[in-house]
Amino acid sequence: MTGEGDSSERFTVSIGLHESFIVAHATGELDHQCANLLHRQVKDAWQVAPYAGLVLDLSGLTFCDSMGAGVLVLLLNQSREQGSPLVLSSVPGRLDRILAVTGLREFFLIEPSVEAAIQAAAAAVTDAAGEGDAPRT
Repeated sequence: MTGEGDSSERFTVSIGLHESFIVAHATGELDHQCANLLHRQVKDAWQVAPYAGLVLDLSGLTFCDSMGAGVLVLLLNQSREQGSPLVLSSVPGRLDRILAVTGLREFFLIEPSVEAAIQAAAAAVTDAAGEGDAPRT
């Protein structure tokens, strides 16, 4: 068995659209072997819908190492560059602790469910649209 085959059995990403948001469901072990798969799948989805907000449902994660956390930061940076919100949902306790200890948690919008994450992403889009109308001081 090759490393690639092993990683595809340990980690999967399914992506769909809900209204104007990409919803990616990650399941399994998000580690150094699988981080690129998540990044590639989301990047491909953004090729189709470049300004769509992204909701990452992490409820199915059983493990996440520093490379997995790193790809979340990479996706956050890319979402900001595109002007589209990124919201994490159902973050497992261990990953939440990693984000908190590293100081990264404050940079992410995190919601307890996909539904709440979609609402937060919609609010972020509305807020961003309103910022363009406000005078700068």
